[in-house]
Amino acid sequence: MVLEKRGVVKPEEGVRALLEHLGEDVTRPGVVDTPKRFVKALGELTRGLREPPPEVVFFPLEYDAEPGPVVIENISAVSLCEHHLLPILLSVSVAYIPGDGVPGLSKVIRLVKWAAARPIMQERFTEWLADLLMEKLRARAVAVEVCGVHMCSFIRGVRDEHHNMVTRAKRGDIDVKLRCRRPPLCR
Repeated sequence: MVLEKRGVVKPEEGVRALLEHLGEDVTRPGVVDTPKRFVKALGELTRGLREPPPEVVFFPLEYDAEPGPVVIENISAVSLCEHHLLPILLSVSVAYIPGDGVPGLSKVIRLVKWAAARPIMQERFTEWLADLLMEKLRARAVAVEVCGVHMCSFIRGVRDEHHNMVTRAKRGDIDVKLRCRRPPLCR
């Protein structure tokens, strides 16, 4: 990992120290490997910081008519709140008007999941995702709606399990009504 390359304490040692600080007995059998598992899990949740974006495969339109919007609704993704490093469960809906060719459906979903795999502030993430999709999908227009359930306010702070945050962004001339549903685990 990056921390090890800089000669800093190994991440597992930092997690172990944090657990001890919280009062946990790090020698207990159920906890002894927790630092290693935690670092691995955090690596998975932030893979978008280290991995390149997925390549997008395009298919020819094969018709002369002007293409209308393509809508993909309720893509499930997980991110982290950049302020607390707690999970944000996301449901993302996107619409785009194809430019030169149509991207493969699975690639659009993979791109959204890759983009979410990092610490985010949802408002900024939604704007960035719209820009990213415009570029990577070679779209003429894009609309994005993100519905997020933030664990930082679900399990701590105000402890409200009924709220969700919805953010929207548009690029170009696209007339669609997106409606994300609350992420599946939170319904």
